[in-house]
Amino acid sequence: MSVKFPADWLVEKITVAEAEAAHPGLRDERQRRFPDAAKPFGFNNEKWEVLKSMMQPGDELWIFCSSAESWKDLAGRRGIVLLRNGEAIAEIVTLMN
Repeated sequence: MSVKFPADWLVEKITVAEAEAAHPGLRDERQRRFPDAAKPFGFNNEKWEVLKSMMQPGDELWIFCSSAESWKDLAGRRGIVLLRNGEAIAEIVTLMN
């Protein structure tokens, strides 16, 4: 990806542990049918593991959220972005409308 991420979308810097705690995956009866979805980020766990494997010293994880206007226009996005020197390396969208 390696593009500038809109600074006004950045909500809060977080750690890997905080991101995984906020997105624990499935915690209901569906775990039996989809055991991998019980891992952090649920059905996006594979993407999360790839993102984590890309991390280098000095990289930052941020929660991002698109503008209020994008949500009104049914184009809102929220998730986690991996930043390296202020540029987006990878992202996971956790909520869309």
